[in-house]
Amino acid sequence: MNAANPFLANGERPRLLGAAQQEALARMRLVVEDRTLGILTGEVGSGKSTLLALLADELPQADYQVIWLSSSRMTTKELYAGLLKALGEIPAFSAVRVRQQWHDLLEARTSAQARPLAVMIDEAHEWTEHSLLELRFLMTQGKNPHPAFPVVLAGQGKLRRTLNTNLLEPIAQRVRMQYHLTGLTLSECQAYLDDRMLQAGRERPVFTDSAAKAIFAATQGIPRVVNLIAGNALMLTLKNNENAVDERHVVTVLADMDRQRGVRGA
Repeated sequence: MNAANPFLANGERPRLLGAAQQEALARMRLVVEDRTLGILTGEVGSGKSTLLALLADELPQADYQVIWLSSSRMTTKELYAGLLKALGEIPAFSAVRVRQQWHDLLEARTSAQARPLAVMIDEAHEWTEHSLLELRFLMTQGKNPHPAFPVVLAGQGKLRRTLNTNLLEPIAQRVRMQYHLTGLTLSECQAYLDDRMLQAGRERPVFTDSAAKAIFAATQGIPRVVNLIAGNALMLTLKNNENAVDERHVVTVLADMDRQRGVRGA
């Protein structure tokens, strides 16, 4: 963690999760256990990718082989090719052949008693309806109608709206979990700010109640935006040789961000 600015993105998993994040993670665990299809949606920066990573990290390597794909636009062929490459296979050229290649591989893995798969797919909100419908065939093996492995799709709210169309009813019926991730509450936001500073070696609270309230009001608890504003406010405080971040620091940061947006939009 960056000691000067502990809010910079550095790949570290958060120690504290809000109630909505904990609920989403618990539901995704059930998706994996039941070998079904789960859908996680949320606004930009709400923590969807972080939760997928937490889920992948906690699955025992001896029990699961995790496949992680991330693509906002993926054709059927690219979907199968990505899965095959993740398992060390060279995908066939044609879309028809690559699908058969995938199912042949599933049969071979079953015969060899290989570790069960767990597939995490991020940035799925721009998938076409055709690609989403392909999940019916991708997840099944032979004549068994039950999914051969779990799949968790994560994306922005558009994914949820797409799944509610009549065309995708066959997929909607297979969804075991559909959860829309919300931001942190005010109290969770305050606890998160304090914990990040504690991780950076600051035992005393640095963010005042007024600062936390101002950050929450500006971000609605969306973690990525909280990090951005809190980090900038902290840097301003250090620049001024002050010991605490209060509301005026946050207001200054927000005004500066507004000015920058105005410059970019000019």
